[in-house]
Amino acid sequence: MLYFSALHVATHYLRIGLFYRTIQIPLFMTSINPDPKAALMPLSQLSSKTYSLQKGEALFRQGDMAAAIFWVEKGCIRLERRTFDGRLVLIHTALAGEFLAEASLFSDTYHCDAVAAEPSLLWAYSRAAVLQMLQLEPATATSFLATVARQLQRTRQRLELRNVRSAKERLILYLQLQADEGGQVTLKGELQDLAAELGLSREALYRTLADLEKTGHIWRSGGTILIRKSLDV
Repeated sequence: MLYFSALHVATHYLRIGLFYRTIQIPLFMTSINPDPKAALMPLSQLSSKTYSLQKGEALFRQGDMAAAIFWVEKGCIRLERRTFDGRLVLIHTALAGEFLAEASLFSDTYHCDAVAAEPSLLWAYSRAAVLQMLQLEPATATSFLATVARQLQRTRQRLELRNVRSAKERLILYLQLQADEGGQVTLKGELQDLAAELGLSREALYRTLADLEKTGHIWRSGGTILIRKSLDV
């Protein structure tokens, strides 16, 4: 029943009108465990190891033995993989308040590299210990499932954003979804990380940001973007 409920919530979508058309954006799960860090409370019984990474430092590499899952306390971690011809592909960006490498619970090795996009702090929990607790503690399993389901929602949202063809519309929709009540967006990592997450070239992202700033729709300073005018026009 709990498994069905999580999937049921995960299929709901929030319709957002943009440039006179409607696209579907996954609705974040807020009714189950609204505080993401609450999912960590049961794991507090387990011993953990802290990792402090500088920008560009690797947490693990593809093929390394999967010994732990991680919780991002602060910072931003890029999950990336190199193709056979040497190209770097961004698979996922793990932000503060998210589990990282949770799929390693069911794998002997990590399937990609995990590299800090900015100074980051993580907690590591033994894979074997977490599996044992999930099997023995239903409440822990439920909390963990809720957190992973929310992360799945965020991943679906990123995929939906990439389905928007126009670079301008894609960026505008991202800003609308990420802005707080005051219209402010705080970026995680570098602009090139945002470009990779949105599936845009760095040049296309920089050009679109410059255009929106020139028309007065946004104000930008460092990693902060403030929406000054309606972006629906």
